[in-house]
Amino acid sequence: MDRIKLLPDNIANQIAAGEVVQRPASAVKELLENALDAGATEIRLIVKEGGTQLIQITDNGMGMSATDARMCWERHATSKISKADDLFNLNSFGFRGEALASIAAIAHVEMKTKRREDEMGTLIRIEGSKIIEQSHTACLNGTQFAIKNLFYNVPARRNFLKSIPVELRHIIDEFTRVAMPHPDVAFSMYHNDKEVFDLHPGPAGKRIAELMGKKNDNDFLPVAESHDLLTVKGYIGKPEVAKKTRGEQFLFANNRFIKDAYIHHAIVNAFDQLIAKDQYPTYVLFLEIDPSRIDVNIHPTKTEIKFDDERAIYTLVKSAVKKALGQYVVIPELDFGDPNTFNPVAFLQQDNASESTKSLPKSPSFDPFKSGSNMRGVQTSQWHKLFENNYLENREDAVKPLNDLLGHEKKTARISDAFQIAEGFIVANKDMRLIVVDQRAAHERILFEKHMHNISRRSAPIQQLLFPRTIELTGPDYVMAHDILDEMKELGFDVADFGTNCLIINGVPAETMKGTEKELLEGLLEHYKNNASHFANDKRKNLAVSLAQNEAIFRTRSMEKEELIQLLEQLFECEQPAVRPNGKAVYIELNNQYLSERFK
Repeated sequence: MDRIKLLPDNIANQIAAGEVVQRPASAVKELLENALDAGATEIRLIVKEGGTQLIQITDNGMGMSATDARMCWERHATSKISKADDLFNLNSFGFRGEALASIAAIAHVEMKTKRREDEMGTLIRIEGSKIIEQSHTACLNGTQFAIKNLFYNVPARRNFLKSIPVELRHIIDEFTRVAMPHPDVAFSMYHNDKEVFDLHPGPAGKRIAELMGKKNDNDFLPVAESHDLLTVKGYIGKPEVAKKTRGEQFLFANNRFIKDAYIHHAIVNAFDQLIAKDQYPTYVLFLEIDPSRIDVNIHPTKTEIKFDDERAIYTLVKSAVKKALGQYVVIPELDFGDPNTFNPVAFLQQDNASESTKSLPKSPSFDPFKSGSNMRGVQTSQWHKLFENNYLENREDAVKPLNDLLGHEKKTARISDAFQIAEGFIVANKDMRLIVVDQRAAHERILFEKHMHNISRRSAPIQQLLFPRTIELTGPDYVMAHDILDEMKELGFDVADFGTNCLIINGVPAETMKGTEKELLEGLLEHYKNNASHFANDKRKNLAVSLAQNEAIFRTRSMEKEELIQLLEQLFECEQPAVRPNGKAVYIELNNQYLSERFK
């Protein structure tokens, strides 16, 4: 009996839809790009409930004939290519002919389209790949798509959709990536009848500023470099406006948004020693290259491409960014009479300037220039003391600042001695057992439990700012932040709306160091975004984890013995000291069995 069968079209289309249309934002991207390929100069996007109920896109492009209006819904039907060689000379966004067929397979779709030379337009209605109506209709020139009940016949996929704010954030992402490289096209967007964007044709710099919520053009440096192989244009942010959050990095190849870790590395490398290692530069760069030298047929989403000479592209992009930085970055003048300005050793602390809320206080006797102060090699000659219960005298006074930082009352713990090895690991004797502790992971567990305690009791102390600070966000980050304002207040943040894509910080957690409020919130949002998939159904836990990750000390942090012991004491007061909130180990125990197994 024959076992191999040809799949019906409706099932094949649903399989293809799983790759092309992963969420409402995927459908938005495909339809916006189709509108641009049709030569539209005005495009309007209307979405309801994060695109799950309605996605409507109207354009004034060339429209379609009655025959094309019917044909465009078939799989692999396209006007963009006709032979294989065309794949390596693409000047359009779409070319696979899969998008409309995929959308029609999993939604209720209505399309109205009309060419300028036609008196009447065409109406098409489709449900689950089946055309249920085709008729003549009166409509404007161009095309209008209305997609309703997305994934209505694929409940498993619909159940995997996130909350409305999350889906809206993804739609804004795609809208931004399409609208940014086309400043000559008018774009507008509405969500639940509320205007999100109203973009008019204008200079590229103005379009970028509008989409990124930037009010100060002086924050950008222009990039313009031409070569036989590549032209690089666009803008980069000045080093001082670099953030701890991603989201303000846009890279385009022939006006197509792409993700390329290799080129991103080139851009970040150009900022070397100008920004802290935990910061991300802002950039919007447009690469213009001969279409025959790139391959966009890598993935259905078309955000990955291959260059035929990646090393040359890397070098040219890095050089263009470096030239812009060297040409426009102004070195500030030093006022030698101002002790706050003239600090000959300030550069030693520059990379750690943003760590002020993360760092444990130094011992009063700590001297960074004194021999033996470096964490490597410190106290390693005292191995024999690890198994002595010689508790330090008067340790309560010595570690009082650490108690304040961790927010705990001191309790007795059987930690007799401790010292650091390598970078960020503590070797200690606990209850006559040798343990090795990841100091950052330990601090993260302590902070997490403190924040969860404050959230559960809604008792986090808030420090009101004398001079509130504002923070500008990208559209998607603003939507995300707005969705968790109430939960952030439970952590000690007093944050409110302050205009389009802008928040005002009125108060922060009480232990926050003055002057770091903006950086703390940016870091919190970045970690929250990165943890979203892991803690999708628990905003409060995600926030507690994110704040703990943002505040935890770095592994490169050097501490005195008293601080190490106090950190470990607080760790073992936690409910779950052995694991971080993400489930990874905080410490390992080197007991007799472990050592015996290793030396067999």
